[in-house]
Amino acid sequence: MRHNVMKVIQSLQALALTIIIAGMAGSPFNAFGDEEDLDKLADDLKYESARYFYENRLYEKCLSEMKEYLEIYSNGLHRKEAWLTIADIYFKKYDYSRAAKSYLALYEEFSNSDEGLQAYLSAAACYEKMGNEKKVREILKTIIEDHPDSRHAALAQTRLEVLDLTSKSGKSDK
Repeated sequence: MRHNVMKVIQSLQALALTIIIAGMAGSPFNAFGDEEDLDKLADDLKYESARYFYENRLYEKCLSEMKEYLEIYSNGLHRKEAWLTIADIYFKKYDYSRAAKSYLALYEEFSNSDEGLQAYLSAAACYEKMGNEKKVREILKTIIEDHPDSRHAALAQTRLEVLDLTSKSGKSDK
């Protein structure tokens, strides 16, 4: 299996090199004009190679590649997806602390996007799994206050109401 993974990586690297060389072959002056295209291509290839590992359930290798992607491409086209993939892997592995940190990183970087707000709700779910109700409430209230017109605010409000009900019923049972 490891041998097959290495062959795929080598194939992807060879393909990337071939495409880059082909792009530069047109004209030496044209290479500078296409630099943006080459950057996008390199960004896409790095992300897609990491996704390959995810799709084949090679989660440790995927984590390594996604973290490297985030480090290399500070303005990458796939940063949301990379953070989400990392968080989802940790969540699947029941590593809720790391999952929450990854969801929070996604939210911090993309707080006004749908994915960012969803990640913030997911971070709350992680804290709930860890039994940190105070942090859950803090996140839910922040979503409601900072993004009142979003569908996420409605979800956060519902979740907060459920927490209130379960907290009250839990206290009365004791």
